[in-house]
Amino acid sequence: MAAGFVCDTSVLFYLGRIRHLHLLPQLFHTILVPGQVIFELDVGRSLTPGVVDPRTLDFITISAVSQTEIACMPTNRLGEGERAVIALARRSHELIAGLDDRLARQFAIELGLTVKGTVGLIVDAKQAGLIPVAHNLLELLRQTGFRLDQRLFEVALSLAGE
Repeated sequence: MAAGFVCDTSVLFYLGRIRHLHLLPQLFHTILVPGQVIFELDVGRSLTPGVVDPRTLDFITISAVSQTEIACMPTNRLGEGERAVIALARRSHELIAGLDDRLARQFAIELGLTVKGTVGLIVDAKQAGLIPVAHNLLELLRQTGFRLDQRLFEVALSLAGE
């Protein structure tokens, strides 16, 4: 089990959509969510009923990220939630940045952070024996609107041993 994970909006949104948020505390000791991500999910919930509210999850710790911390990062074009996730993950090398957006992932990696997205979490869950198969969850992600191209789908299945 890894030390800590900082969740971006998409990770919580899609794991919530496929009803597998319970994987997070099985994979990580600590799950942090910046206030900016809470706000993005609140907006999403006002538009689409059923969007997860992290405040209702007992394994989530909501963490404040100041605009000063965000402003200390190199210039970027990321969203507020992604920038807050990266700023929070920069506090400790034991924290993994949970990001799905390609540009956000690249930026975080350039800053020396460890990054894991929703697909990687599903692969990890399969490897840890927390789910019987990854294929079904990856297909379900696609059905809920998660952009997952065929090449990444096949790589994920291979890593999951399927």
